[in-house]
Amino acid sequence: MVSTTEIFRRAEELVRDGRHDAAIATYRRILKKDPSDIRATYRIAVVHLMAGRYIKGEKMLRECLETEPENADILFSLGRAYQAQGLHGDAIKTLSRAETIAPARADIKSALGDAHFLSDNLEHAFDIYRKTIELAPEDVRTRINFATILSRSGKRSEAVKIMRHAYRTAGHQPAIAKIFAQTLSANGDTDEALGIIDKVMAAAPDDISVIAGKATILDRAGENVAAGELLMAHLEKGNNSLQFAHACGQVALNQSEEILPVRRVAQIVEACVNKDIVNSFERRGLLFTLASLLDKLGDSARAFKFCRAANAVLPSAYDASETDARFNAYRATFDQPTLPKLARASQRTERPLFIVGMPRSGTTLVEQILDSHPAVAGAGELPNIQIATRKIEGYPTSLKDISSTTLNAVAESYIASLKEISDETRYVTDKMPINFEHLGFIWQTFPDARVIHCQRHPLDISLSCLFQNFQTGNTFAKDIESLAHYFKHYDALMAFWRQTLDLPCFDLRYEDLVADPQKTVAALLSFCDLPWDDACLALGTNRRFIKTSSYAQVRQPINKAGLNRHFKYADELAPLADALADEVTRYETHI
Repeated sequence: MVSTTEIFRRAEELVRDGRHDAAIATYRRILKKDPSDIRATYRIAVVHLMAGRYIKGEKMLRECLETEPENADILFSLGRAYQAQGLHGDAIKTLSRAETIAPARADIKSALGDAHFLSDNLEHAFDIYRKTIELAPEDVRTRINFATILSRSGKRSEAVKIMRHAYRTAGHQPAIAKIFAQTLSANGDTDEALGIIDKVMAAAPDDISVIAGKATILDRAGENVAAGELLMAHLEKGNNSLQFAHACGQVALNQSEEILPVRRVAQIVEACVNKDIVNSFERRGLLFTLASLLDKLGDSARAFKFCRAANAVLPSAYDASETDARFNAYRATFDQPTLPKLARASQRTERPLFIVGMPRSGTTLVEQILDSHPAVAGAGELPNIQIATRKIEGYPTSLKDISSTTLNAVAESYIASLKEISDETRYVTDKMPINFEHLGFIWQTFPDARVIHCQRHPLDISLSCLFQNFQTGNTFAKDIESLAHYFKHYDALMAFWRQTLDLPCFDLRYEDLVADPQKTVAALLSFCDLPWDDACLALGTNRRFIKTSSYAQVRQPINKAGLNRHFKYADELAPLADALADEVTRYETHI
């Protein structure tokens, strides 16, 4: 008779080979002999997670936890299951329990850092990752995740330092080398990034993941033709791996001339979507890519079908009641009778230039225009304001009692972070769109700041949000009902800020910008008290690294390609058009 130990060994071999269902069947042989074997039940649950079956895995893990409630392994895996489903609050709660039971385990701390990162609790994530690195300095995965959030926070040089250590430790692994190269690329070190990738390619010329990595770096650097040619050579060989499909999709969407056949790329991406080995996060990304490729091909019906499928992969985390309460609190805190009583920072600086609006309203394009001016440096989407507000207990209501001393400390910390991006320019832009929620706090903290409010047709914004694979935040963007609910709050709050705050604010309409770029850009520069510079209309010459998904579009001459895109989706967006009828009418009246 085969021993239980031997059956476990055989099942683990099947897991390593990626044969998930066969592994589960093998573990079930153990449960047939002993239904109470918690180890086998636990391993089946873990394999379900590996196969992307998160709900099934979560259910089994909760059953395991009833038997062994203090088992750190079970809690760790359950936290990962919650995290994979976008249930970050449950993940944080569960992983915190695991950390309490096993405080010396770096993998649990790292997972907890991931959960805080994905919840946009970046300050908590910073602290946890630093502690994890102290506990396990050679833990490469933690360094990778830490570098990711450092880069996102504008601390790109520190991100490179963290990843350089990981590369020295495990640079022989193609995946590590590729991530290090991408970190270098994000810091603007494209030449070194390509040098790293080329070294790996020399040692493993057929490693398609590295080839795909090089193509994405080239594409990000504005070398779309070179990226397309690199991938085309392998497309003809019949490669259809996940990494290759992702890279082909990215490059095909951004190409101005068809080097990669878009229809063929769409077929490769669709084939990958249906592979059993693709997990939920990967499937979601592929579905968004497929939707955009079909949109580019003019197949609107199928494009919207796959867009909805992508948004349905993970459960919605949007809380309409919490949103109602939050926006009501903004208005109550900054109403006209209260405004004169509120403290403001005494430190004066005009350096931060805030670009706000709904996501997909043109904030990246506006920042690219301004960054092309010698007096402006673009910082991208900085999380600093959101981090600051999360540290204020009872925000925003408690802003009624905040002191000038506290506001000065926030301002000093923020200005110091801008110096890391540029110490020379008059302005540094912060294009975190959702900062529109925090304009009251910005008014208190930066009395001399200017704000640029990017506007676009409500249906074009909403459609673009639905097609966008947001990695974190923007939970309202998954369905029409949530989008309509949030957009109404956004529109009403911006009207409220205009009526109450004496904050210099320039309303820039996307439609005006593409219709008459010179006139609109001249007005924008005048608002910023900047002289005209021809570079502001020569966007293709600005090769800075752009983090957001609009990086390719904003390097092209300003054009009307994104105008009235919602016309193609009139039937699909009909419920949204009804819900936002008043907002659409107001916007169209002023175009």
